[in-house]
Amino acid sequence: METVYDHLAETLDSIPQAQQSLMLTRLALLMSEQIGQPDVICRLIDEAARNS
Repeated sequence: METVYDHLAETLDSIPQAQQSLMLTRLALLMSEQIGQPDVICRLIDEAARNS
């Protein structure tokens, strides 16, 4: 998980702040397609929001 966190942090640092929200939204949608389970995805979104 640390590798993923580090890569995400580095990627976010490499793009303008104004584009970071869009990039994270795209990432969430791409990951959602891979997971393919809407109930799991919604639970993860809620968990991420609580831990922000």
